[in-house]
Amino acid sequence: MLVTDRAEFFQLLSNDLVPSFDSRILVVGAYAAGKTTLVSNLIGKDIPKERQSTDGIDVYFGKLLFDMKTQKLLEQTNGIHSFPQAIYRKILSYLQSVEKEGVIPGNTQPDIPNDGVLQQLSKKIDEYEKADSTEWYGDQEVIPIPVLDFAGQIVYHATHQTFITSHGIYLITFNGSKELDDSLSDREDDKKTTILENIRQWVSSILLYSHPDNKDYPKLMFVATHKDLVCQQDVQNKRAQLINTLSACFTDESIKSHIMLQELFFVNGTSKNDPEIEELRDCISKTMIENPQWGQKVPKQFLILEMMVAALVEEGTKIISLEDAEKMNTQMGVKPLSRAELGLFLGVQHICGKMTYIDYPKLRNYIVIDPTCLIDVLKSIVTSVPIIASLRQGRLTNSDLANIWSSEKCSHFLQHEEYFRQLLVHYDILSEVRRYDRESGKKISVDCYLVPCMITAHNTTTFFAKHLTSDKCVGFVFEFSATYVPDAIPRRLIASILSIWNVKKYENVDLLFSGCVAVVLDRKHGLVVKTELNTVAVYIVHKKRKELIIKDLASCVRECLEQNLAKISEVYSLAFTSDNITQRYVPFHIRLKSGCLSPNCLLDAQNVNSIGTSWVCDNHGYITPKSELEIWYTDRTILQCTDSCQGILDAVLSMLLNDSQLLRICNSLTKEEVRSLAINLGVSNTKLDAIDVDSIPMHKFYSLRICREKNKSCKDFVKAMEAAEINRHAMCQIRRQEEVETDLPDKILNLSPSDEMLDKLCLRIGKEWMVLGLELGIEIERLEQIEYDNPKVLREVSRQMLYCWRNREDNSTIRELLHALERSGRNPHLITEILENCESFPKLIPVD
Repeated sequence: MLVTDRAEFFQLLSNDLVPSFDSRILVVGAYAAGKTTLVSNLIGKDIPKERQSTDGIDVYFGKLLFDMKTQKLLEQTNGIHSFPQAIYRKILSYLQSVEKEGVIPGNTQPDIPNDGVLQQLSKKIDEYEKADSTEWYGDQEVIPIPVLDFAGQIVYHATHQTFITSHGIYLITFNGSKELDDSLSDREDDKKTTILENIRQWVSSILLYSHPDNKDYPKLMFVATHKDLVCQQDVQNKRAQLINTLSACFTDESIKSHIMLQELFFVNGTSKNDPEIEELRDCISKTMIENPQWGQKVPKQFLILEMMVAALVEEGTKIISLEDAEKMNTQMGVKPLSRAELGLFLGVQHICGKMTYIDYPKLRNYIVIDPTCLIDVLKSIVTSVPIIASLRQGRLTNSDLANIWSSEKCSHFLQHEEYFRQLLVHYDILSEVRRYDRESGKKISVDCYLVPCMITAHNTTTFFAKHLTSDKCVGFVFEFSATYVPDAIPRRLIASILSIWNVKKYENVDLLFSGCVAVVLDRKHGLVVKTELNTVAVYIVHKKRKELIIKDLASCVRECLEQNLAKISEVYSLAFTSDNITQRYVPFHIRLKSGCLSPNCLLDAQNVNSIGTSWVCDNHGYITPKSELEIWYTDRTILQCTDSCQGILDAVLSMLLNDSQLLRICNSLTKEEVRSLAINLGVSNTKLDAIDVDSIPMHKFYSLRICREKNKSCKDFVKAMEAAEINRHAMCQIRRQEEVETDLPDKILNLSPSDEMLDKLCLRIGKEWMVLGLELGIEIERLEQIEYDNPKVLREVSRQMLYCWRNREDNSTIRELLHALERSGRNPHLITEILENCESFPKLIPVD
């Protein structure tokens, strides 16, 4: 049946909502577990006679088909099947279903124009239906189901996190002929991970990364391979043994709802006649249609845009701009999607693996529309070791990257080189190495990247033995709630650290190893981060002794890493019916290390207040002063008036307070005092309760800003303070002394801060970056925009705020920054500390 009159096509689009049948199968497991052989058997591809290592991820479109009539999966061995053809095949099945069901009477004329884009798309469907590739289907209503075959080597784990979502069915594959406590590898230099540990890592990774809204999906099936290596009479006993072991391993109810252990498939992947292969197909079919997202209705515009994108991919286009997508949205021939609806469409397509769209400042302007393109980008890095020797040490230069992408297969990446480079940086596959001009302090264009997932070297130096000692460092650990955490999370934390600080050299060796790194904080402090199973240990090391560690440096490092880890472990879950993207995190908490630095001597951070002057660890009797534990949570102090202060002057009573002056008043009052003051200034409890800000300083600020918006003068504030019985000296904060004692000469104070200085300073500001921004005179609306553009990236919002201030038309100076730090409660000597560690000022600042 040809859709030559295109009536069925327009009938389908006459409704506001159309059905969407989308799923995918993801085959995961250890190296040499038999995944590729299993996939070949499932899709009807020739089974490889020799084992071949999968290069990253192999994806198959249209090779596995779901028959809508029989509700079963079919293998399709013939024809060439691409992503666009899979989309056309899906649409054709929809049309055949519409025609057969007679959803709309034939004499009804749908309210759809008969020209333009829709006519062209209808013609595409006609052409596809006439093509040879459809002759094997007859009148079957079949939906193509993509199959993804994941490589099992550890080096690829850093890339898998970009493809794992709650959308799909996972087949966790392992060698069933072995015992589950057997090692994955017999090589002595390999990490001794057992088969069961690898299975648990995959289960943990899938559920942590997908974080589904539905408690039952995604579904995880277990497939044991190499049945042909087990005696036939022992197969059932072996199966029962595997089920018992896995059942005992996964007892948590939140995990059990996702894994399907009622039956375990034990297959001989090399045999097309193995009955359990067909049983596996049937089980996948049943599980797929039971998913609530199967067959959900979506706006018809989704379907039209999906076809328009498929047509572009068929023409060879791999990436389009957001502007292109917005233009396509207006050319559909039907009512366009709103901006929010278009964003939802892009998000759904991203989750389904059909597009790559990341709503992030440096990435949101482009959309990768060819689903194989992202795979090829990642493959180009992790499989280029034989070509690029420097990658063996985890390094990659711009020229190396250009060389990799100059090959015929990757040449199209060069057309959008900056976008793809930023994409790799976003996923922490690449980490930028920051460098600065020694004279001007300006950032030098990045020429070298670190590639953490490629770093395999192990520590052979004596640095850690000599410097990670009780007399030189303090430490804490990020402890994950999950027993097993995806390798990519701690690797990405190390990658983010490398993008902030420079790797430390020791005896001419870079201290960057697999799961461990040491970086330079300043000329006296170093930072060491080590990963072990479900913990990440963090140490600050002082050059001489730990008692000299700067408190607010430790606090800001902890805050920065905590924010980074939260962002890295953030995952997104999106259903077709979602109004917005739900944010969640891989749960972790902080435990402080005893001064003995033993991995087993840890104290929950929230329990510090309950101890007296010191903590004695049970294992070693080591006495750790409470002040050493509190160093990670140092509070800044508020400067108060002296007894000689005469209070607010009459000359300023009539003035309206600006944002920075309001902030200074807030700094001297408690949250309860601010609320009382606001109420006495005429603000209702309802308005105060409606303020939704986590930061206490900013909550206080917004409370008083409502008063300022009511044109309340300084005099009004004074009267309200008297009524609220608040110390009158609180008003003195608007005229705090701006002069700060410093040894810095005027020739430095009058300079504009360099890029290097601001990049170092942004790491020392912490959560109260907005407070400093207000003191620097930046409007609250601009600060809120910066926060919106850089969600949950603490160092980036601080950096953008400082650059916004520095780049104003009026001359911004180090002196102004010094005063603002003092007024906001930060130690103004922080400027001296920062400058002492800037290569931009070697001749101006003495080095001891």
